[in-house]
Amino acid sequence: MNLVATRISARSSLGLSRRSCKSSAELSHRTPRMVQRSVLYTYPLAKEYREYLEMKKQAMVIDPMVIAATPKVISSTFAEPWKVVTVPESEIAALKAMHYDGFEFGKTLYNIATYREISNTNPFDKDPLALKDKLQSRKPGEGIFTNVATGPYGQREFKYLYLIDSNGMHIIREMMPCEASSRGVPLHSLIKLRGVIGGEIFFDDQNPRVAYVNFGSARLTFRNSGEAENAAKFILSLGYDKIVAVYSDRDFSTAPYGMKDRYGESLANAVYVRESL
Repeated sequence: MNLVATRISARSSLGLSRRSCKSSAELSHRTPRMVQRSVLYTYPLAKEYREYLEMKKQAMVIDPMVIAATPKVISSTFAEPWKVVTVPESEIAALKAMHYDGFEFGKTLYNIATYREISNTNPFDKDPLALKDKLQSRKPGEGIFTNVATGPYGQREFKYLYLIDSNGMHIIREMMPCEASSRGVPLHSLIKLRGVIGGEIFFDDQNPRVAYVNFGSARLTFRNSGEAENAAKFILSLGYDKIVAVYSDRDFSTAPYGMKDRYGESLANAVYVRESL
């Protein structure tokens, strides 16, 4: 019985093996048969993206030409500066000697601050290539910005957005059409995705080496008066003689800089001038 059982078992295994090999050989010569399957690909942000497109269609897009014709603020006025700082030429020379290869995590750039992401912006308005060919950029010692619209602080048609990173200071005129923006005009998040500090800058129409700087941007605002002061010194190092920086002297830990302080009458300001003047 044991021998028969063993023999039967052996034959059975051999038969299965032969049939298996035969089936494999037949399958290898068959024409591949397509099997229809329903596959559903999903985009993780599809719902949010549809909502954004709908919101963008309904949003009131800024028309630069209308703003230029009817500015909201006409020539803001300044109070007597609460501080006037004379910047030594040695500090400006030190800034000119600073060079950075690119993004360096945790390293303070130009004595101002470390890199940070653009804040308070629409996630669909982040595109560092959108304005690449329209930016003007300068590093310390490379000279002032040229071919810029000049006018009084506060008048929007003369406003430029600025952002400082390892490659220097980048500016772009705000009141120009920008199809990549949900607001219709350039935004900080379309200049770069991260930076050291950013805000708004105006260029004096009487003296090309005088600039008015607002440090109150909600995108890359300064966090203490030291950052504001060192940013002003950085702008002097480009080749400017005088910077009027719009911000007030206060305790930033308890009363951060407010957006309402940016325009109007009797604006608080600190002035920075080169020692050689």
